[in-house]
Amino acid sequence: MQINKRPLRVMFPAECGKTKVDFLAHGFRLWGIPIIYSRALRDEAIDGQLYPIVLDFGAGHHKKAWFDITASRYKKHLGKLEGKNTVYFKTHMARMDRRKDPRYFPMPQAVSSMQYMNAYQDLRKLRTGRKEFLYDVLAVFVNSDDGLRQKVVQKLNEMTDLKILAKMISHPRLQDRPDPPPEIRGEKLRYFQHLKLQAMTKICIALPGAWKNGGASISFRHSEIWGMGGVVASIRAGTVMLGDPGRLWIEFRKDLGDFEDKIREALQDDKGREAMARTGAKYWDAIHHPLKAAYYMAEEAGGTPWEK
Repeated sequence: MQINKRPLRVMFPAECGKTKVDFLAHGFRLWGIPIIYSRALRDEAIDGQLYPIVLDFGAGHHKKAWFDITASRYKKHLGKLEGKNTVYFKTHMARMDRRKDPRYFPMPQAVSSMQYMNAYQDLRKLRTGRKEFLYDVLAVFVNSDDGLRQKVVQKLNEMTDLKILAKMISHPRLQDRPDPPPEIRGEKLRYFQHLKLQAMTKICIALPGAWKNGGASISFRHSEIWGMGGVVASIRAGTVMLGDPGRLWIEFRKDLGDFEDKIREALQDDKGREAMARTGAKYWDAIHHPLKAAYYMAEEAGGTPWEK
């Protein structure tokens, strides 16, 4: 890639070590953009989730871009957005946020580990055009949400005529959460083991998490399944979706009233399901790949300094 306009440097906080920062930095590096980890740029945060980046377009033209991965409302962060040279990218952006402040932009979703970037193409080869599947449905979750995950896992375990892997995993960071019931409790899967199993499954369930900041519609798991060319089943997105996503997942109601019908219907529709898988992979390549995320961020922050 050749930088053919203004130079661009991107500065991140020193020793931040966060997947989202690494994901964006990787995207800028793919464009050949110099990355600087600066101790002068403090790793500030609100609730431990809001991080700054400086995009230096040269000749004294700097933009400070904040991004975060929480589902919290924009008003918590207004104090960080002083001045016209500040923009805010939010992974889980409510539709009202942009209307209230034009400096707000939706942000592509990252993946849960940068190891994914070394594996997703092989996973896509494993998944694309597959005729034989290990499972009909896969849903393996930690108990970090408001209870929806457990209800889905219990529902799936009642569908005994299907090949299903559905279980709940206790998480060491969630000591305050009750353990899942023994009948749906399982052992933790290794990261690559889980990814490979998803690539060999017809339908993978992706649901919002919670942690301390409230659930968000599009999770790391959505992004990872799209990237490998898998099929997602999920509830309706409550946040802004970038681009023109089309039909990206099998949608069911949060009360699960139509859950079993939607899953069984999709399992009978091989052509429709695989068309959805292709749509998801194209959407990830166009929107969520770190190369595209970096381009989008620089473009919205102050004008893209390089050719696509």
